[in-house]
Amino acid sequence: MHNLLSFLLFPVMSKRKLLRLVQENLVSGWDDPRMPTISGLRRLGYTPESIRKFNDRIGVAKRDSIVDLDLLKWAIRDELNQTADRVMAVLRPLKVVITKYPEGQV
Repeated sequence: MHNLLSFLLFPVMSKRKLLRLVQENLVSGWDDPRMPTISGLRRLGYTPESIRKFNDRIGVAKRDSIVDLDLLKWAIRDELNQTADRVMAVLRPLKVVITKYPEGQV
């Protein structure tokens, strides 16, 4: 159970293990959206600015560390909040009839 939990929470980052996934055709390539690579992130829709913001936020360390994936999600949300257009639409409008509205008024 512990191994399954760690697999779900922390993606595989070993280059040897990722290479094995590609060589055994378990993924479609290095740019597969399931791969934790820059091209995989780009296929998922992450913008270059959000990836840079994430990298600036986590910094560089000489020691092994664990970075929460929510920080990556925060970076893309923060970037898209500033750049993406927001629209609303009514897909299935309801017809409303007002019966007691005064005549001649709009």
